[in-house]
Amino acid sequence: MENIEIYTSKKKSILLLLGSLIFVGLGIWFTLEANDLATSMNRNPILLQGVGIFAILFFGLGIYAGIKRLVSSQLMLIISPKGLNVDPKKSITGLIGWNEILGFDEISIHGTKILIINVKNPDSWLEKEKNQLRRQLMKYNIENYSSPFNISSNGLNIDHAQLKNKLTTYWEAFNATH
Repeated sequence: MENIEIYTSKKKSILLLLGSLIFVGLGIWFTLEANDLATSMNRNPILLQGVGIFAILFFGLGIYAGIKRLVSSQLMLIISPKGLNVDPKKSITGLIGWNEILGFDEISIHGTKILIINVKNPDSWLEKEKNQLRRQLMKYNIENYSSPFNISSNGLNIDHAQLKNKLTTYWEAFNATH
């Protein structure tokens, strides 16, 4: 078996960009027309301006992320005979060997399917992580799902069923303890 590299999806990046552009446009409209909208909606114009500014800032980040992903696909996951590398360009924890993976669980949060990667000694992965934000996310995942790692196919160029199948196939083939 060969290495499988999974990148961000161009189609999903376009949808992110389009959705963000719409919401930034609405935010600008709310901000510029707050007085007129407040009168017709019986609302406070300051509240509408605040909502507009929040929309511009939040969805402005979505525009940035969408453009960045469109310009160059980001490598998000490597599945190899040696193991699994989740977010290889950003994570210092590196490769998760197949012998360190106990299996996969599936959860659904608001209709989004997520694969939990069950690993031996999850706290050791937390100790390896130097990035404080990523470390906090890993800690949250351990407390709630007993594992520091999870993967959603949202934003990837592979669907959930294919991702689960590839991970399971490689794990069964290369996990010596399985």
